[in-house]
Amino acid sequence: MIRRLLHDLGYAIAYVLFVGANTPESIVKRLRVAYRLVGVRIVEMPQVDSVERTIFLCPYRNLGVTWFGEMWICHDILDRVDDGYVTYLRRHKGINYQRPRGCADLAYCDESEYCYSEVSELE
Repeated sequence: MIRRLLHDLGYAIAYVLFVGANTPESIVKRLRVAYRLVGVRIVEMPQVDSVERTIFLCPYRNLGVTWFGEMWICHDILDRVDDGYVTYLRRHKGINYQRPRGCADLAYCDESEYCYSEVSELE
């Protein structure tokens, strides 16, 4: 139930956060502002082909590890809010937002503590 509420919160925030933004470039600018507002440190902002990528370090990685497991805040709480963004952007803007995930699967991102997200137009 809490996860659903967090998703719905993200969906509601998305209406305000993305008003007037209709391109991957404008969407990713607003996402980066939102990331910074919650204390995320952005490390790199490359554009790969037509995909806007943001590489960052989540300051909450180890918060609650003792009780809830590794990266609980980043990957269980904040990701549910991001899921609301994903739903909104896909449904209303035709934008594919790949919410944050571990950086280990990127060839040039060898720092395992980093995460990345991607924004592009729906295919």
